[in-house]
Amino acid sequence: MTGQVPDDIILNGESYSLIGLRGQNIFRPEDFGIIPLSASTACWRGYVMGYIISDDQLFLNEMQVNTEDPPKINGIEPQMGSRFFKYHFKDLKLKSNFTGSILLAKDFIKSMYVHMGFQRAIAFRTVIELNIENGEIILEIDMSKQIEEYRNNDLDRGARPRSNSMNDIGKWIEKTFSLDYNFE
Repeated sequence: MTGQVPDDIILNGESYSLIGLRGQNIFRPEDFGIIPLSASTACWRGYVMGYIISDDQLFLNEMQVNTEDPPKINGIEPQMGSRFFKYHFKDLKLKSNFTGSILLAKDFIKSMYVHMGFQRAIAFRTVIELNIENGEIILEIDMSKQIEEYRNNDLDRGARPRSNSMNDIGKWIEKTFSLDYNFE
């Protein structure tokens, strides 16, 4: 397996990786009648979304997707994509109705890369949690210091299965491919 390509979010002009998600109604290709196909071992789900925060609102701005014959989205025709994705939708400007929390990160610590699933929060120097209600940002929390403490207490947390049992390996793989997060 391979580390997965995360969704991207632009916040205050800076690019962050979406590394955690709790909530409902985040956009997915299926919302537009698109069935994604695996793009590569680095993108099993077959798509990458690009979001932007503007005027304290969450917008889907682009989507790269590996699929067959996608429809227009918000009046936008798909363009030819990159080497991994057949199609790329740009400038979608679709306001999200997402309600929940999103964990954003940047400043990845390369030595903490795990060759499986999405990267762990402790592998980033800058981590921000956004609390969102119907697409409106209601709270922004800089969690960088808290994440640094977690990293200092247990550098290897989540980097590998607890044991070599099939049960622990299966749980670990499932967790690395999930964006659900919980720090307790």
